Amino acid sequence: MAVLIYLNFFTSHVTWDVRVALAGALLFATRRAWVHYTVGRHRYAMPLALSFVLIGFFLWLAENGATLLRAWQYPSQESVWTLVHAAKLGSWSLLVVVSIVLVAGVKAYEGRLYGSASERTVLRAYDAPPELLTQRPAVPAAS
Repeated sequence: MAVLIYLNFFTSHVTWDVRVALAGALLFATRRAWVHYTVGRHRYAMPLALSFVLIGFFLWLAENGATLLRAWQYPSQESVWTLVHAAKLGSWSLLVVVSIVLVAGVKAYEGRLYGSASERTVLRAYDAPPELLTQRPAVPAAS
């Protein structure tokens, strides 16, 4: 799915733009997937697709802020500033999917380079640190 999204970013200028179809397929593929996160001591969960949309929304807001401050501008903003088109929100959301797949691929490869499959670079909030797992309390000898 990520490969198709990536290809669409380049081919949509010369062929059909299939962002809507890809977004629909992505919603279907992730319909049961949830992302879990921790804020302070509280654990929360949300649908994975919603996390993609929220990240895309905040990137779109940042893009609007940058164009408002004239970090760059689009042709439609030459005479007067206007909001970046809402279709970019969908593009940002799809780009997040590609980014996550790339990072996951790098992390998987990095795990093969720097450690065994059982080692993790990130611990979950409820995992004990590895140094505590190797220390076993002394068991008294049976008499």
